Amino acid sequence: MWIKFNIPAIIRLLIMGIVILSFEGVALADRVDDLIKKLQSKTTMDRRDAAHELGKAKDARAVSPLIATLKDEEPMVRLDVSGALIDIGKPVVDPLIEAVKHDSDSIFLWNAIRVLEEIGDSKAIEPLKEIQQKHPDPSIQQIAKYALEKLQRVQKP
Repeated sequence: MWIKFNIPAIIRLLIMGIVILSFEGVALADRVDDLIKKLQSKTTMDRRDAAHELGKAKDARAVSPLIATLKDEEPMVRLDVSGALIDIGKPVVDPLIEAVKHDSDSIFLWNAIRVLEEIGDSKAIEPLKEIQQKHPDPSIQQIAKYALEKLQRVQKP
């Protein structure tokens, strides 16, 4: 038994699928832009929702705005932002390390150190050593020490 294929119909279906997927890509890009703007909302729940959705989107454009939001006045927003950065993973490491080198704010550093620890990239070891040795806040030194110990354990074969 032979199956007949309607090649023109198959090609039309493939083209329609490509068009639909490209519109979805544009919609996702627009959605990410909207979520980045929503990180500045006056409403705590809006900022939390935006952080959560940006983490799920894993879009590199969200990294810098999320890092900046690690200083949010609301602890739950900072927690959600940390989770989003962890969800994005490796693309966060270099910009976060750079931010850590230039920011001595204890709240920011506490959250940034936790994110670097969870992502587990060995690039964070040297900046964390610097924080542990030189930051004036003993609680930040302690969290850096703990993160370093965890990273060094993970890095050993």
